[in-house]
Amino acid sequence: MSTTPPDPAALFRTMIGEWEKLTNSVGGQSFRTDEMAHLIGGASNASAQAQAAFHGLMERALAAANMPSRGEVEDLSARLARIEGALFRMEAKIDALGRSAPDKPVSTGPTRGRKPPVPAEG
Repeated sequence: MSTTPPDPAALFRTMIGEWEKLTNSVGGQSFRTDEMAHLIGGASNASAQAQAAFHGLMERALAAANMPSRGEVEDLSARLARIEGALFRMEAKIDALGRSAPDKPVSTGPTRGRKPPVPAEG
């Protein structure tokens, strides 16, 4: 005869399950109403307006402190990325030209085009 000890968490799990069912039924019923839809729409509009006002305030504060805004930093970052890409392409072309050029002998100095005059015998 094996006896299993009672599960102390069983009551807690049951209570949480019932609470979830009740919350889902109440929430589901309230979200179906037009009033809740208007409330959620108004909250989202208010949030968007507050966010836009904060961004405007932040840009003015950064301009007053003579600091770049986020958009300006992003523009500079994109411009720098394009410049770096162009430099990498130029380096690759220069390396390719260096590999394809034939080896030229290194000159040690200027060559003489004329022979020295021969002394006259007389």
